[in-house]
Amino acid sequence: MSTQSSMLVRFDTGSLESYEQFLRLKRLPAYSWRGLAAEVPEMYSQLILGDVEQSTDVDYEPSPHCFDYQRDISRLAIRKRRFAVFADCGLGKTMIQFEVLRHALKAETHGKFLLVAPLMVVDQTIEECRKWYGDEIEIQQLSASDLSKWLESAAGPRVGITNYESIRDDLMLSNRNLKGLFLDESSMLKNHYGKWGMRLIRLGRGVPWKMCFTGTPAPNDRIEYANHAVFLDHYRTTQEFLATYFINRGQTQERWVLKPHALGPFYRALSHWCIFLSDPSTYGWKDNCSTIPPIYTHIHNVELTQEQRNAVMDLTGSMFVTEAGGIGQRSKLMRIAKGSYRDKPIATNKPGFIRDLVDSWPSESTIIWCHHNDEQKLMEKTFPEAGSISGSTPVQKRREIIKAFQSGEIKELMSKPKVLGFGLNLQIATRQVFNGTSDSLEEYYQAVKRSNRIGSERPLNVHIPVTEVEEPMLSNVLSKADRVEADTKEQERIFRSNAVI
Repeated sequence: MSTQSSMLVRFDTGSLESYEQFLRLKRLPAYSWRGLAAEVPEMYSQLILGDVEQSTDVDYEPSPHCFDYQRDISRLAIRKRRFAVFADCGLGKTMIQFEVLRHALKAETHGKFLLVAPLMVVDQTIEECRKWYGDEIEIQQLSASDLSKWLESAAGPRVGITNYESIRDDLMLSNRNLKGLFLDESSMLKNHYGKWGMRLIRLGRGVPWKMCFTGTPAPNDRIEYANHAVFLDHYRTTQEFLATYFINRGQTQERWVLKPHALGPFYRALSHWCIFLSDPSTYGWKDNCSTIPPIYTHIHNVELTQEQRNAVMDLTGSMFVTEAGGIGQRSKLMRIAKGSYRDKPIATNKPGFIRDLVDSWPSESTIIWCHHNDEQKLMEKTFPEAGSISGSTPVQKRREIIKAFQSGEIKELMSKPKVLGFGLNLQIATRQVFNGTSDSLEEYYQAVKRSNRIGSERPLNVHIPVTEVEEPMLSNVLSKADRVEADTKEQERIFRSNAVI
């Protein structure tokens, strides 16, 4: 502690206010005891003193173009300063981000604010900011090599934006000038994104303004809540958060289960630092509550070739697949269905089937989703006129392809959900084709929502051509989707009834 500026907090054992400070202290990432006093790094002074949390009003002037719920949520987030907005696609989370940023820039007379977003959302964010705020907010796009220099310099724009891949360990040494860290698509904090989540948590320690913006987490995704709580300084570790409300059932399908009678307290605790929003009208707001056009899902059966049947027999010992099986077998069966076995191409009817499908709606724009490089290359041969984006496509080329698709210059866009499936607005597409699905419901949902958002004017038709060996996996994903949709509505209802914001 002696190597950095710190403050000494004394506790009065007979004071309720001191007890509340003590509870806040226990959530800090770092502190030490000196008798009945605690030595706390000065960077955490606002957290321990609670002045921000106790504030009931802020000097916030909303922009005239905000919807009513964007205005109210922005005011709430400004009052909290460390806040998460879990809102469905198309509800304008980016506008809330700009509103909080605009206020924070006025509140903090110096220091830098860093926005972090998926790579292909960076340009979209800059364009939207310029459209709505003009010169009021100047954002500098930053590469990984620019970040440390920008953070350490007092010159240049105070707001920078970068992609998640640019967040590196050496940034931790340069965060003393960082006043705000805003995460777009903050589901990247999840454990399965590993290094980015931990780096962002470390980078954000002691930063006074921290905001998270993402879709509503699935009700069974406890880790996503936990990592957000840690990033926002409400808990020291994910284990501390989980142990407070959940029982660990070990390596089962649902490892973390809510403790008996913990449902209300859990959502009351969440409401101190986040809000759930899928339909503004459920909270009494009036604006932007129009019904989202429907999604029509079409399942198409595609015949296996003899080569594929031979591969299935070789893999499983049977000509028929009646259950999904383990993850290893599922992956191999999906590769067989798409024309690959033991890293060698085999005959498949899928590309020709998808070509005929897309040709049947020549006036509509289509996104074709793939999952592996070899299947995407095969589809590129089938659709030579399509714009294709893979993980290795240069950034500038990606921008050109996306703009050409959004303008209608090209009618087909081909990519993977993990490359283009998060954050982008691709409402021009009224058709999506999945060359099969993966086990990830989140990938499927996020990919579909690129083209089905509040503001969409036409229904979205989703086409999933599958062979018989893929049917058990597809059934599993679609049943998950139905269950999660129902659970999410129930989650929002419980949150509203227990919220104390």
